Amino acid sequence: MLVQLLESLREAYSACLDDGSLQGAFPEHVKIEEPRNRAHGDFACNIAMLIAKANKKAPRDVAALIVEQWQKSPWVDSIEIAGPGFMNLRCNEDLFSQALISIVEHGEKWGSSPKNDKRVMVEFVSANPTGPLHLGHARGTFVGDACARLFEAAGYNVSREYYINDAGQQMEVLASTVYKRYRELHGQPIELSEGEYPAAYVIDIAKMLREEVGNTLLEADESLWRPRCREAGVRWNIQSIRDTLGKCGVHFDSWFSEQAQLHDSGAVAGVVEAYENAGHVYRASTSRQHEDQKRRAESKASQFKELQAGGLFLKTADFGDDEDRVIRRADGRFVYLTADLAYHKDKFERDFDRYINVFGADHGGHVKRIRAGMSALGYNADKLDFVLVQIVRLMREGQELKISKRAGNVYALDDLIDEIGNDAARTVFLMRSANAQFDFDISTVLQEGNANPVFYMQMGHARCASVLKKAEAQGLNVREEELKSIHLDLLKLPEERQLIKDLATFPKVIQEAAEATEPHRVIHFLREMIAGFHSYFSKYKSQERIISEDRDKSMARLLMVLALKNTLKNGLEVLGIAAPDWMELKQEEVGG
Repeated sequence: MLVQLLESLREAYSACLDDGSLQGAFPEHVKIEEPRNRAHGDFACNIAMLIAKANKKAPRDVAALIVEQWQKSPWVDSIEIAGPGFMNLRCNEDLFSQALISIVEHGEKWGSSPKNDKRVMVEFVSANPTGPLHLGHARGTFVGDACARLFEAAGYNVSREYYINDAGQQMEVLASTVYKRYRELHGQPIELSEGEYPAAYVIDIAKMLREEVGNTLLEADESLWRPRCREAGVRWNIQSIRDTLGKCGVHFDSWFSEQAQLHDSGAVAGVVEAYENAGHVYRASTSRQHEDQKRRAESKASQFKELQAGGLFLKTADFGDDEDRVIRRADGRFVYLTADLAYHKDKFERDFDRYINVFGADHGGHVKRIRAGMSALGYNADKLDFVLVQIVRLMREGQELKISKRAGNVYALDDLIDEIGNDAARTVFLMRSANAQFDFDISTVLQEGNANPVFYMQMGHARCASVLKKAEAQGLNVREEELKSIHLDLLKLPEERQLIKDLATFPKVIQEAAEATEPHRVIHFLREMIAGFHSYFSKYKSQERIISEDRDKSMARLLMVLALKNTLKNGLEVLGIAAPDWMELKQEEVGG
């Protein structure tokens, strides 16, 4: 529907160019969308205000010229000029009919855009391989996967990548803990130090290691047992992470190892050399901005300023950062940021059109630094997008579920999936903007009813399937080869017209949700559409039933229900949520 209206607008604009009444290229960012007040028409358009200045005319005068041509379209019944130059359209019944037929004909492809040549990398989860995925990783997991799915539906070629943080101090702590548990399994007394990992999974790693090497590491030198324990810990945890992601319906196209592909390969040292060659670094006791005076006492930069003294600073402030950053300390050690910069340099060398990074909100400070670091290398930092996910506190009967690996009381993501299911988990973590914090009691998704967000959406799809099944039992079948013979002009109720308009905007919702990396838009769209259908269903069930003695009207309404069912199914699936055809419904709810 929107595509046809836009095409007819282009034709009207072209006619204005041909007769000389207007000039200039068809503008970008033209919007055809529902007016705030639905009484004003089916859609509103802003084109006149976009081109008025270039044409040296008042927006309303420009609108009048376009209206004269646009109202010749077979899809337009009438157009009114409102306010400063908006055009309010009322559409022809044929456009509504064509929209429904198109939705059903497209089937599982409805809402998706044709493939384009744009490449997008989505990097998400990227949890340290020091333990299982837990609740703290859940939101980034589902948001990242939903963003990847949205980009695929929007026509992009998508690559999903997991960045394995298998270098640094946390890996050494894991290795030490595994070795202690390994010794304990051989009867030696141990005592875990503060900061080590007391959780049971470390014992499982130690058992695996014992099966592989027996007692050969008991008297081994640290230079032998440490790398072996580190490798075993990383391997076990990565497999655990893979298994959990499989439960969540998440897969990755590539797994990028920080240790092997950045440190061992020399890429970290290489990025520092690249900055040195470009003249973007200097050695000093402090940065050029005298940041000591600006830093908060609790900031990491303030806490580690002694370690930074005499280090190599990158001139990130020249490229949009708040201050310059140390990338190599005076003792020669690289900092966390340096590996991050080397990693993003590697990403840019793989030549994607967009790079989506799903970070925890606590990593928000890295955004400017990474952008600045890529700009300093000559890359287009505008290709970088960062989705910062806030914590969602999951509650059970007023008690928060714990997530700490080091405290030993891990509530793993596996546990959540086993308890409430993948569909419910996805819905909980996708239902609001990623940057919104909120609390959620998981008992809600274990109940039936409208308060359960996943039940509400899935029940909407199941209701459509039940209505169609009941109709089929009465010999009322919506067959694709007969779509154009159905009397869709009988769909005259305002709720029916509104539902068709909502259905027609689905491809636009998918495209815009992908571009904005905001999966929650799709859930809001589906919930609002289902609410409208439920309201329509309840309002007219005693007088304008979907299945009635009027066969023509019944077939028209069943086609509308099928279009709704297709849209719900495709919308849920693009988020990775199942769309069941049957759920436990009360008989009166199945009706028609």
